[in-house]
Amino acid sequence: MLSVNDAAEFMLENGGFFTAKKLAKHFDVSTRRASSWLGVIKSDVKYRTTNWGESVKLLGIGDRKVSLSQLQKKALMFERPKIPIGD
Repeated sequence: MLSVNDAAEFMLENGGFFTAKKLAKHFDVSTRRASSWLGVIKSDVKYRTTNWGESVKLLGIGDRKVSLSQLQKKALMFERPKIPIGD
């Protein structure tokens, strides 16, 4: 089931301004549900946002300024260390 955190990660990854209508279309949910997600994102101190009219841009989640998927992509670019066996 989708949550506010899913919407926040999507907003952070894409970096643009979002309305409830845009989120509803992307996640295939009602505009009312997407609007409640935006309400939580705007009011919770965990999320840093900026508003432009009815649009909201997510600047960060807690201390993070990049999404979890972007962090994972960066982490996977490093070669795994070789572990010596039987030395």
